[in-house]
Amino acid sequence: MTSTSHTSTKTRAFPVPADEQERLRSLADYGILGVPPLPDLPSVVELAAYICGVPNAVVNIISATQQHQMAAYGFEPGVCDREDSMCAISIVEPETVVVRDATLDPRFNRNPFVTGEIDDVRFYASAHLRDRDGHVLGSLCVFDQQPHELTAQQREGLEKLARMVMDVMDLHRHGQMLERALNTVQRTTRELQRSNASLQHFAGQVSHDLKNPLTGVLGFVAMLAEIDAVLEDATAKRCVDKALSSATRMWRMIEDVLSHASLGGRPSFAQVDLGAVVQQVLDDVGAAISAAQATVDTGPLPMVYGDATQLRVLVQNLVSNSLKFRDRGRACHISITGSEDPDGWTFAVADSGIGIAEEDRPRVLEMFTRLRTDVEGSGIGLATCQRIVEAHDARLVIDGTPGGGTTVRITLPRNALPFPVLLS
Repeated sequence: MTSTSHTSTKTRAFPVPADEQERLRSLADYGILGVPPLPDLPSVVELAAYICGVPNAVVNIISATQQHQMAAYGFEPGVCDREDSMCAISIVEPETVVVRDATLDPRFNRNPFVTGEIDDVRFYASAHLRDRDGHVLGSLCVFDQQPHELTAQQREGLEKLARMVMDVMDLHRHGQMLERALNTVQRTTRELQRSNASLQHFAGQVSHDLKNPLTGVLGFVAMLAEIDAVLEDATAKRCVDKALSSATRMWRMIEDVLSHASLGGRPSFAQVDLGAVVQQVLDDVGAAISAAQATVDTGPLPMVYGDATQLRVLVQNLVSNSLKFRDRGRACHISITGSEDPDGWTFAVADSGIGIAEEDRPRVLEMFTRLRTDVEGSGIGLATCQRIVEAHDARLVIDGTPGGGTTVRITLPRNALPFPVLLS
């Protein structure tokens, strides 16, 4: 059944399945045409010939215009026009085709593989190669130049081997999908490396630009702390000491952010005293707390596993939001509490502010989302919190506070995995 192309003076039509377009799309998804032969198919066709007791077997794939012999036993595989293919006829049949003598079958007796124009096929059997959606892509075909019969067991064996051919094709398709996914990952990795290099340069420049004026602030505050009038006034000395402490922490945060960027945005995980982090934040935003005439209660807070710099940014964003979105018609109260269970640690920042409608809670975690245009802000704070939470493999939940307000709960796992994250 050699299927080299030949010249014919007669044009033969071929039947077209009702699902032809879907069938061709499925065939294209498999990506088996125009590639090296699939390595497992030769063994399958040899086994098909052996089981059926015939000298020839072939895997035929029917494309829009051609028959492609993907693997053959008993002859060299090739390609022929679809109008010359016997399997192009059998794929429209509802089930496996078994023909004892093709010269006596009106479906095939004029086919060039039967008439001697290409071959002298007599016995012919064809089992469908059917994809998971039911589209027939081709057939596993066995044939002989002599009339032949198939037993029920031989026919069943041929059909099972046809399903095995589809398994081989599915494996090839999944391998191609995996290769494409790996290529996408590699491209994404290269882009992340480029982005991280840009981040390092940007962070270095910003840190330099911030540290220059901050150096001046630290110097002047240190000089101010040495003036006799300040030393003799307890209130003035306390204010200067707080300013010096906050400016020093700002210096350290700039250094931490620069270090964070130089590591490609990867968190540095260690044991963190969450109570100390919260106290530093409250000291830094002390002026804003006083201006809002807010009260802040803190309960016992646990030691957690995470990145100290990112957790400080997280807490500061939550507290700042509570102050910014306070209810002007009542006293501003903020409560920061923590708890521990076998799976990890949970801390919550609850306020008595204006609250967030339930339908808006998922949206406020997206970058640049602002629900209130009358309140100054960039819409970055909660999005930054979400990215820090993701970097800690943690969970952030927004609820309402009983009596009105917003409660944000962060649950940190005990075995956090350090994922890359870029701070906004």
